[in-house]
Amino acid sequence: MKMMDVMQMPLLKNAKLAAGHLGLARRVESVNMMDAPDIIHYLKPNELLLTTAFAIKESPNHLLELVKQMTEKGCAGLGIKTKRFISEIPFSVLQLANELAFPIIEIPLDSPLGELTSQILGYILEKRTDELRYALEIHQTFSQIVMEGKGMQGVIYHLNRLIQYPVLLLDHRGRVHANAPIGLTQDRPLAQLLGSIHTDRISYLSLLGNREPLTILPFETYQQRKGFLVILGVTLTDPFSMLAAEQATNVIRFEFMKQYALEESSRRIKNEFFADFLDGQISSEDEILNRGKHYGLLKKQPYKCMVAEIDDTSVIFRKKLLHREEAISLFKDQVYEYLDDAFTRIKQPYILFTKGPHFVLLILGAPLQESEEQAWHHHLRRIQQNLYEELEVSLSFGVGDYAEQLMHIPQCYAKSLEALASGYQSKKTRFIQSYRVQELTELLQMIPHKNLKQFYDNTLKGLADSPDKEDADLIQTLAVYLENHCLITETAKQLYIHRNTVSYRLNKCEEILGKSLKDPTEVLKLRIALMARSLLQT
Repeated sequence: MKMMDVMQMPLLKNAKLAAGHLGLARRVESVNMMDAPDIIHYLKPNELLLTTAFAIKESPNHLLELVKQMTEKGCAGLGIKTKRFISEIPFSVLQLANELAFPIIEIPLDSPLGELTSQILGYILEKRTDELRYALEIHQTFSQIVMEGKGMQGVIYHLNRLIQYPVLLLDHRGRVHANAPIGLTQDRPLAQLLGSIHTDRISYLSLLGNREPLTILPFETYQQRKGFLVILGVTLTDPFSMLAAEQATNVIRFEFMKQYALEESSRRIKNEFFADFLDGQISSEDEILNRGKHYGLLKKQPYKCMVAEIDDTSVIFRKKLLHREEAISLFKDQVYEYLDDAFTRIKQPYILFTKGPHFVLLILGAPLQESEEQAWHHHLRRIQQNLYEELEVSLSFGVGDYAEQLMHIPQCYAKSLEALASGYQSKKTRFIQSYRVQELTELLQMIPHKNLKQFYDNTLKGLADSPDKEDADLIQTLAVYLENHCLITETAKQLYIHRNTVSYRLNKCEEILGKSLKDPTEVLKLRIALMARSLLQT
């Protein structure tokens, strides 16, 4: 009940609201009757205090401190019986109560506080009984909807009918799982924005960017994942509407738990199948097709293979305090889901699975043109950058060539691993290493060390092996610039510097080298020299 309901009690028909009219919406969850001097220590939030003011009869101004302390504690209001121990409530107290929107009721002398306390408590108990009955009924209704096979969408649809406000159900990745009315969507994922919410009931303003009030109920699902029930257009205060929303989240929570458990089991079966396939444990093409068609494998379909690995996992696990196997597994699942989301947005058919420490990606489709290859390189670089910024995970890619037919996928996978190993041998992190580049590395390794060093020194001139810090920055910028297909913006992002700084350093490189970075031949020589540099340093 609220303070405005208290004012309607029969025993208060002759009472007067002396101050705090703006606080009549304060919620009353309990009532206390006490005249001890240290009464504030015994009060609770949303509690109404009834008193004869006996403890402060000698010093009515102590009411000022009591009103201030009760407001800070979140109490509902104060009822004072006057004309017994104090003749009237001091004006300064009424003024403070008005400023704080803290209701003060002046109770007439003929109203027994004991009977009034019992009457209010009886009303509160009756309301709570009604709420509990409603919660049980609505929980049964939502459970029945799920048992009838209508799922989360059915629950959300029924909740929308009950509260008459649009409802969104989001999973831990910000995807809309259900919405009502049908067709309601939320383009901007909210999971990252809501992920830090730990309280049970949250209301935010302007969260969607249009100053629309919201009510958000986060709930735990499976393995520390969190879902969100978002009610648009209102900050829910009605207890029955809030009860309906809370019971909906209780039922939905178990549905999510069941769904995630099934997904985890399916993913494990998928990983086991592809591990057997890549390790040569399945020799029959028909068996591979029969089992793999569920995951998108087709007989007459070229595949490009890529593998990704988290750089220096021991450092990341220590930094994130991941010591138990369960926590490490959950962290890897988080990276998997991030990659799955990222590749989904590229809108290219793909198959993603894990094998040991590697995330393996098969891209379905004909061999890419050079411009398409550059676009994929850009996608991978953006995924690396976002993953590093959002999850603090450093990830590297090894890119294999094409498997022209299904049975060649294991060889393509092996080449991807070789490319990845080549990048790590060069002491690089957050790299994208292609297999054809790895082949060039093997060719360079066949050149005598003396001749390779001579080519390196002649090509990089004053930048070769310079101990100067500025020269080291120049050659690093040049290397990243060439790795990013001569894109200044991407280079600036990867180095965390301004694009003007990149331009300045590249111009400086051209002055020192006496070469134009727009000359394809010179750029190729520089690429080879920088590749030789990594070999000479090992």
